[in-house]
Amino acid sequence: MDDASATYEWLLRPLSPDEFERCYYQERFCVVHRDAPGYYGDLLSVGDLDRVLGTHGIRHPDLQIVRFEEEIPASEYTSGEEVVDPLRAAKLFAEGATLVFSHLHARVPALARFCSALSQVLSSKMQANIYFTPPNAQGFKPHWDTHDVFVLQVSGSKRWMIYETRFRLPLRGQKFDPKKDPAPSAPIDEFELRAGDLLYIPRGVMHAARSTAEPSLHVTAGLMAFTWADFFLQGVAEAALADESLRENLPLGFARAGFAAPERARLVREKAARFVDRLASEPPFPFFSTEVVSFNRPCLENLLGQMAQLERITLATTVRRRPDAVWDLRETDAGCVVRCFGKEIQLPGFLSPALRFAVDGAEFSVGDMPDCVDGPGKVTLVRRLVKEGLFECLESGT
Repeated sequence: MDDASATYEWLLRPLSPDEFERCYYQERFCVVHRDAPGYYGDLLSVGDLDRVLGTHGIRHPDLQIVRFEEEIPASEYTSGEEVVDPLRAAKLFAEGATLVFSHLHARVPALARFCSALSQVLSSKMQANIYFTPPNAQGFKPHWDTHDVFVLQVSGSKRWMIYETRFRLPLRGQKFDPKKDPAPSAPIDEFELRAGDLLYIPRGVMHAARSTAEPSLHVTAGLMAFTWADFFLQGVAEAALADESLRENLPLGFARAGFAAPERARLVREKAARFVDRLASEPPFPFFSTEVVSFNRPCLENLLGQMAQLERITLATTVRRRPDAVWDLRETDAGCVVRCFGKEIQLPGFLSPALRFAVDGAEFSVGDMPDCVDGPGKVTLVRRLVKEGLFECLESGT
């Protein structure tokens, strides 16, 4: 089992990935109770929040402060250029407000590795938002989200309420609107999530939560999945770029009452057939693969230390792919393309066996790479991969 699959299994344990995907994914909420308060101890702590708040110069809206759905104006806790004042934010927490840290996976390496691993397994963009709630407080009224979430209760506990689902699988533009969507009736289920427990909520499931007698810290890992609607929209866009017929204007007079319905139907069938034929032969999966790879960027640690030992890399040096680095290798007529961190790295095609060996392997010595390239070439390739942030040296060798 690779590191990414192991992280996915750890997240759900004792529920198996197969049971989760078969019985719960996109269908219904799932609660995993564990008698293990320290289960998420290596992932996040209040100390991590203190470091981000006190030393990172965090800005609004990366930190938002709310009190029962009412977002407190940023002016109450920020200074110039919307930089958060740590002391003012802490005081608001002490007065009953919830601190919401958005995209904290970009600042905490353990969260970055966690999101990167899930991204690889689930082929989805992943993000980690953090909710730190004082005792006996509620940050948000009942609502639904437009993406699935895994709720990891790190410390403290929260009382969760689940309500009847009114709108299944909403798209990103179909957010809950308290002005239009009526308040829910009584919850259909209530339970307490304690430290070490897990909650999965599919998009569209209405929910709310309130802390108990102690402060609550939880991670909400958002699964920003691609839908079939996304797939077909991208497919139409790509087909239109390649097929002149799909770029033609709609027929003159189509909006007039006298435009025959049979003719409209014929034209739609004709154009749709051209789109479907192209979609079947060249589906837009590579586009979404690139989106996944580009979105989940790791917190790159020890970069300068790695650069400092580049010249010491030899055939005996042990290296490995950075465990949280997501990248995609493709072979083209012009050579190999490595997509990572929102960029493309062009390499000669004859290096493909060495690159695939490096991607698929765990730790290895530089000299163990396939002999599609000679010894000095292997060293040069590994130095390049280290410089690009894809690999790291574990020891120099001799």
